[in-house]
Amino acid sequence: MDPLQDKEDSTGRRRFLKSLFGLGAVSEVKEAEAAVKRQTASFFWTNLRNGQIGFPTGMSVPSGLPGSVMKLVTAAALYESGIVTDQTVVECRGFVEERGQTYSCLYPHGKVDLTKAIGLSCNVFFATMSVRLSSTAILDYGAKFGLNKAIAGFPSGKFPLKPGIDSIPYALGLAEDLQPNALQLLRLSALVGLSGKTPPLHNAIDQPRDTDILQIPLQVHTWQILQQGMRIAGRQGTAKQLDPDDKLKAAFKTGTAPHGKTFQSWIIGYFPYDSPSYAFSLRATDGTSQDRAVPEARKFLLSQTWP
Repeated sequence: MDPLQDKEDSTGRRRFLKSLFGLGAVSEVKEAEAAVKRQTASFFWTNLRNGQIGFPTGMSVPSGLPGSVMKLVTAAALYESGIVTDQTVVECRGFVEERGQTYSCLYPHGKVDLTKAIGLSCNVFFATMSVRLSSTAILDYGAKFGLNKAIAGFPSGKFPLKPGIDSIPYALGLAEDLQPNALQLLRLSALVGLSGKTPPLHNAIDQPRDTDILQIPLQVHTWQILQQGMRIAGRQGTAKQLDPDDKLKAAFKTGTAPHGKTFQSWIIGYFPYDSPSYAFSLRATDGTSQDRAVPEARKFLLSQTWP
């Protein structure tokens, strides 16, 4: 890969996200990122056979705005409610205006359905369709996916008791009162990979309990859409640079959100795609998913032997 093109793409992403989130100049964002560049990303994984969670980067469990990871929840709400069907297609020209706010994508995606919108993380698709959902409806699905529930002895991150009226910030994972923790997003990934039922997810020092099992009764095709969308993200979408040789046969979802003067980012996933054995989540505090979360996840995932 051309390093000069990489640098141009990175600057382009910062400029796009700066305009989307209303942050300062690109140079200011880069300076703020550099100030925390030495921080280690937080990585967590679970064995989906027995539910044991690994804490390779320490027992501190961060939380924060989920960004586009939340689109998995929004996608489920849109499809289960019938607002989006298999025939629903949105023309992404790179931006759309909804409720007086402009929502942009890094580049025009053309015609996208729900599955492709997940894989390419199309803000235009989700902003366009989620105006037909209420904030409460999105958060009802957030609760189904455990975003208001403790996990492995760790309390839930922020979850709104009285959500705002505008549904789009919740749909895109940018509402300040919705900040799940890394283990909750790990569980989200496990639920998608296992089509709605996890083993009892637990810390290695604790015994698994049946109360730690989470089960979500969605349509079979809803799970297939989420799974295929995450697979697209890993092969041709926002996480395509993580495992370009497809060694893990994995499925991923990335997310980026503002964090002070810079960005925070996430990536979650599971593998192998056809028969999930592991799920993971990673949070980086100092950059976009492309610049930071994806490269950090690549270090953790591809440096291990996964039986």
